Amino acid sequence: MQCRRFTILYSAGNAADSVFFLESGLVKIVKHGPENKEVLLNLVRPGEIFGEEALLLGGFRHSTSEVIQEACISIVPKDIFLRFCNANVDSWKLIAELIARREQDLEQKVELLLMRDVEHRILFYLAELAEAVGVRQPEDQGGYTIHFSQGEIASLVGATRETTSSTLNALARRGLVALGRRRLVVSSPTSLRSAAESPKAKSATTP
Repeated sequence: MQCRRFTILYSAGNAADSVFFLESGLVKIVKHGPENKEVLLNLVRPGEIFGEEALLLGGFRHSTSEVIQEACISIVPKDIFLRFCNANVDSWKLIAELIARREQDLEQKVELLLMRDVEHRILFYLAELAEAVGVRQPEDQGGYTIHFSQGEIASLVGATRETTSSTLNALARRGLVALGRRRLVVSSPTSLRSAAESPKAKSATTP
């Protein structure tokens, strides 16, 4: 099915009875807390499955999935997906690799939250987003356009929106980011990662 931005595909507490495949677009997996706070657990990219906990645990969903870039998505009932995997045993290896990578991504996120400041986290994730979903600017302009709001960046890096906004403004003054409405234009991933390790990054504001 074709899904518009902000479409909720499943929410915490829903029955885990199907697996999703993202053909195009972008989907975020989040946990919601008090006062509408959310923590972004994973970004699902084209060619990946998600909702895979239905295969392993069953029961109910523990997170929420939301479309953040217009998407084309296939929904496969759990029983059909299991029959396919059992008939094509190599599929289980691919699923295991996907789960292992997502676990590594979560471990890295925890490490960044505990050991790095907000500026470093923003620069790190902007570099990741530029490579994953960034739209390359014309050569005479350079950089990548990322269609994320400041609130979504805040959710990704685990900081308040106010701290994220002030940090992005500081990065804009340094020429690393250009801010727009629901979009950012960033320099190359390499320069963002270099800036994250520079002495200036050490003095960024913490949440």
